[in-house]
Amino acid sequence: MENHEELEKRIKDLEIELEDNKSLADTRRRLLEANIKELNEVYDALSNKFEELKERNERLKKIENELIRANRLSSLGELAGSIAHEIKNPLISIQGFAKRIQKTKDMDKIEKYSRLIDREAGRLYDVLSRLLDFSRMQGPRIEDVSVNEIVDDTVLFMEHHLTRFKNVELRVFKADGLPIIRADRLHIQQSLVNLIMNAAQAMPGGGTIEITTGMDDNNIFISVKDTGVGIKKENMDRIFEPFFTTKEKGEGTGLGLSLCKKLIEANKGRIEVESKEGEGSIFRILIPYKNN
Repeated sequence: MENHEELEKRIKDLEIELEDNKSLADTRRRLLEANIKELNEVYDALSNKFEELKERNERLKKIENELIRANRLSSLGELAGSIAHEIKNPLISIQGFAKRIQKTKDMDKIEKYSRLIDREAGRLYDVLSRLLDFSRMQGPRIEDVSVNEIVDDTVLFMEHHLTRFKNVELRVFKADGLPIIRADRLHIQQSLVNLIMNAAQAMPGGGTIEITTGMDDNNIFISVKDTGVGIKKENMDRIFEPFFTTKEKGEGTGLGLSLCKKLIEANKGRIEVESKEGEGSIFRILIPYKNN
């Protein structure tokens, strides 16, 4: 009798325990469903936010590319005086020789003047080709180049342009026998132009710009040293950031050094800088000459 009562009690306890477990399981199921629903809502919200950020990032990239193009066009605009000077001389020569041909019947002189016209036309074509190449917006076009030749071409463009900066003296020191590098010469040239422009702008009261070429370990370098205002210590870590500039509003996009960095890194190189406020700056372009 007692065993029967104990068995009944045990069954009842088990039934209660089973009901409790079912209730607990049901509660856990509802809680899990609520959590899943909440996670789905969070996922949907994050997905929407991600798409918004993606669209915003694409817009920012588009704006940055437009500003980089504007910076390049600005560089071309800054060089307009130099370009006009380089184009003017051969045009004057061509015009002069053409008039001489019209006035003479001497075949020797006609032949001589024709050769001179052809030579000056070649000079003109060379200047315009370099100008068009300088303005192109393509990725690196790797070829064998000489940094000394890049410096010569750049100085040819820049000398006349720099006359608008008062009391700015340009000095060039080229190392002999430098190895040929594999790089996009126009990327290097554009970076050098930007560095020279920055150096001139950093010397409102005049000063000296020194361009030096040489070899450092496995790198060929071009350094641009100025005697200008220098860079503040707190700005040193930011000078290569896109849109960062210490110039007055409307005087720069803040993309010049950022663009230089991108162009040089695209050619497996790097840019180094040393500067102290009030004591000028030295920027160095380094390109490996064993960059297979």
